[in-house]
Amino acid sequence: MVQITLNGQAVEAPAGARLVEVIKANGVAITNLCYIDGLDPYAGCRTCIVEIVGARPTPLQLSCVAQVADGMVVNTETAEVKRTRQSVMSLILANHPDRCLTCHRRVHCMPGDICLRDDVVTHRCLTCSKNYRCELQTSCEIVDQGDFEEPWVGEPRSYYETPPPEPDRGNPYLEFDPQMCILCTRCVRACDDLRHTGAIALSGKGHRTMIAFGTGGSIHESDCNFCGACIDVCPTATLMEKPNKWIGRADDWTNSTCNSCAVGCTISYGVADDRPVIVRPDRLNPFSRDQICVRGRFGYTAIADRERLTRSLVRAGNRLLPAAFEQALTASVDALTAVKSAHGANAIAVLGSPLATNEEAYLLARVARALGTPNLDFSHGAVHRAVASAMTAAFGTDRVPASLTDLEQAQTVVLAALDVEDSHQVVSVRLKDAVIKRKQQIVIISAKWTALDRWAAAIVRVTPGVEAAALQGLADGAAAPVGVDAASWARALDVVAKAKGAGNGAVVYAPNGADGPARAGAGATAAVNLAIALRGAEAGSAFHYLPTDANVLGIADMGIAPSSGGKSFVEIIEAAQRGEVKALVLHADNPLLNAPGRTAIETALAKLDALVVIDSVRSTATEHATAVLAAAPFFATDGTITNADRRVLHQRSAQRARGQESDGVAILAALANRLGDHEAPSGIAEAHEALAMAMGYPTMAQVDATPAMTRALVAASTTAKAQPAPTATAAPAGLALATGRSLYTSWDAASIHSDDADKLHREESVWLNPRDAEAAGVRSGDTVDLTDGAASLRIAVKLDDGVAAGTAYMPAYYDGGALMALLPLGGTGASNVALRVRALQTA
Repeated sequence: MVQITLNGQAVEAPAGARLVEVIKANGVAITNLCYIDGLDPYAGCRTCIVEIVGARPTPLQLSCVAQVADGMVVNTETAEVKRTRQSVMSLILANHPDRCLTCHRRVHCMPGDICLRDDVVTHRCLTCSKNYRCELQTSCEIVDQGDFEEPWVGEPRSYYETPPPEPDRGNPYLEFDPQMCILCTRCVRACDDLRHTGAIALSGKGHRTMIAFGTGGSIHESDCNFCGACIDVCPTATLMEKPNKWIGRADDWTNSTCNSCAVGCTISYGVADDRPVIVRPDRLNPFSRDQICVRGRFGYTAIADRERLTRSLVRAGNRLLPAAFEQALTASVDALTAVKSAHGANAIAVLGSPLATNEEAYLLARVARALGTPNLDFSHGAVHRAVASAMTAAFGTDRVPASLTDLEQAQTVVLAALDVEDSHQVVSVRLKDAVIKRKQQIVIISAKWTALDRWAAAIVRVTPGVEAAALQGLADGAAAPVGVDAASWARALDVVAKAKGAGNGAVVYAPNGADGPARAGAGATAAVNLAIALRGAEAGSAFHYLPTDANVLGIADMGIAPSSGGKSFVEIIEAAQRGEVKALVLHADNPLLNAPGRTAIETALAKLDALVVIDSVRSTATEHATAVLAAAPFFATDGTITNADRRVLHQRSAQRARGQESDGVAILAALANRLGDHEAPSGIAEAHEALAMAMGYPTMAQVDATPAMTRALVAASTTAKAQPAPTATAAPAGLALATGRSLYTSWDAASIHSDDADKLHREESVWLNPRDAEAAGVRSGDTVDLTDGAASLRIAVKLDDGVAAGTAYMPAYYDGGALMALLPLGGTGASNVALRVRALQTA
């Protein structure tokens, strides 16, 4: 640390820090329209000029370029500095609709008024969607731009003389209006340096220079993945979030958490009228920091308010009719009690949700105990337990000390995931960071092409089911598994061989829920063996498990698993088919969407005497319900979740109830109470303190004292015992299926079988290798029947050599989970799922 003088005050700052960041950190307002904190300076806008006493060749220096040195004397408010900033700002405004920015009468105008200063003006602050939340507007206020003479008086102005380009409003997430652009290039650098996507660039020359997406076409035709990083840094209304664009001015902000994947990115909801209107990344999570994905930014807008439950429902004959909460609760209790009285507690099962909070999961376990049933699980429970079992066998615990932040420091990473860019996108972003900043070597094992591929040192393209053999082969230095390209395998072996014993390797394993426990467990066993081969005794700190959903680890910690003599998810469904399980409590999940074996699950739900659903949407599973208790959506709840590296993250509500829906904790507490657990905690704080005491979790005070830094139940030490190699699986007779969570399809919208679950309609096709398509007689864009011999679905074909010959890839949530009807109840690993493509019209 060194000492500088800032506007006459002594200030301590890190030596070499960018001066502009130090100025802002000390509460001094300064304009910096092109600078992005943490990135190298662009020095394009010149608005951050300050006076540095004794600087050469002039005291006027750009604070974004200047670096802090001991004894530096800095002035930001001198008359010369102010005058220079105003001059620079006038050049920026010369090509921007700025009349309100420099007008003393703007407070008297209304959006529909004609500008009295300039009758050529058609667009200005009062008609702009970013009015009063615009950085350019604020910058003009900081430098008192209204006091500066207008350099264009008597001269034609380029903005009003040149017709502006047409805005791009052709996608559901992002609007691009080039006429508002000041060419600060923040968006270009955010897309390139923060996200490593490169979808935005400067186009043209001279006064025709402008921002362009891709090759100059529409945004949705470019490589843009709609993460919104460009929106976060844009100082004007050039780039805007499309949902709630006109009401995105927040009155308050919440510290919340995204539940779209196990990374648990911390986010802030901008709230107006007691509802979220905008989302920004919150830097609390040390891994996600300033980045989120399209699901985190726009997930709250995935379905309209009218599509969410605001009233509970009770069955009357063949219909579900709106009912008061107490009426629905009574109907639920009566139905469950009747089954228990007639058939015993073992005829009842309870299914939880990895999308719910820890507090809800804790209370759901109490509901199961109040019912007296040991049959408690969630749809991907067996998959998680298979992975946890492999970890425990190798490390002595499944609660390893590995932290996702360690990934950024690893020199070599082996990634076994179908498509981490889709399933856990911020993990992909951080791996790209490490490749650029630290020359990290990545080996990818996957059945399909991913956007991370071009950053990888080696890509092992496998047939689905061969992932375990590939992981074990890398651990043993063995020959290439069947179907793997020899040259690719040699590159992967070379990268892994150099990492062994170097002490800086890591393994990332991300199973798919549709794979089932057999395949997930085999992959996990091979992955832990590879971690041990790379790091030896330190393997527990180098193995990173990315669960299938956001709070898998949390609900497992809360006891959402079969107790002694209890049935697993698959066993519950099979027992319901046989008529042995007659009642089911389903909390915040839809197994028809989320679990393989859809046909069996539908049969099981239809045979139940009682189905009690607690959810925020009327999912396809509720069509069989006896009663539906309307719950608030996740973004409107309070509680905690436990992410992939066991950080306990506090989710704070961003919305008050819009109708008669209740918080999930309140619903479950009331249900437990009515079933006989009269000591069930009824509030968020009480529920968390109860689970903290019962499960050894940190208290809410501890969680809030160090936000996103408190970890739960992490083992102090681990062992490193290599396990027997998993048995190789035989190739199926037809096409092997690869499926998993895709980026754009909303869970909520897919759960209600919305036609707009994928608002971009990018994930509505099956990928086939051109050789397989030729053999089946189909062309790209054709609609085909995809069948396993017993069931079939119709879907468009996309020809792509990003999948190997003999493999078909299809998004798991397509058409409300229609694919799950083609899979066995135990997942793709339970039997060799062989699909066939049948052309409806021969090519």
